[in-house]
Amino acid sequence: MATRTMADGSRLHLHKGMPTNMNELRNSIWLSDPGAYPVLGVVTFACTMSAAFITYCCVRNPDVRIMTGRRQQLIRTWE
Repeated sequence: MATRTMADGSRLHLHKGMPTNMNELRNSIWLSDPGAYPVLGVVTFACTMSAAFITYCCVRNPDVRIMTGRRQQLIRTWE
């Protein structure tokens, strides 16, 4: 029976645990495969947009009370 080959070769030798320096990070599975670059880009964009929206809501929403002096008041007097 013939063996199945899904790609050019096995990439199992690249998976050696968490990278500890930049050289290992560059040679890891994610950064050595050019097909993973769009995935990394989309995930980075989504995390950045989520953090920006959470920050915007925390700063602009009047119901969010971060300061301790305003946190205990029932009636908002600072608007």
